[in-house]
Amino acid sequence: MEKNMPLEIEKKFLIRMPDLEWIKQNTHCKVAKISQTYLGRAKDGYGNRIRKMTINGVTKFYHTAKKSVSGITRIEIEKEISKAEYERFLEKKSKVISLKKTRYIVKGNGIKYEIDIYPFWKTTAIMEVELKNEKQKFDIPDFIKIIGEVTNNMDYTNQSLAKKYG
Repeated sequence: MEKNMPLEIEKKFLIRMPDLEWIKQNTHCKVAKISQTYLGRAKDGYGNRIRKMTINGVTKFYHTAKKSVSGITRIEIEKEISKAEYERFLEKKSKVISLKKTRYIVKGNGIKYEIDIYPFWKTTAIMEVELKNEKQKFDIPDFIKIIGEVTNNMDYTNQSLAKKYG
């Protein structure tokens, strides 16, 4: 692996649907409306996607390339793109695999928790915990009820969920 590659280190959990109103009222959370479309895997092994994300009425567009390094660590190269670039990516795709979700971003104890709510699930959600290193310890917030860790379960990747429900 090249030095200074941007890394994403995260654990992923299937959780019971949290009380979203309680979270909005009792944590300093941001709520993001996200639509992401998968562009396939490049010859270099990177999976590519584009994302439209709206927070507080401001919409931004991103292109992301990811490649697995280990179970919880991936190289992640993400850059903001223009709306026109985003639309050009969409136009090139003959078969679009996309996913919509609402993300609640909660920070606490020096950790960023991302709770993804999907329109096709009523009783469960996914929580990702972003870490600084693979050995970092963290606490699960009291308002989260874990069903199980799904970090390495391919059925719970966003791309798999897009293929199944999108």
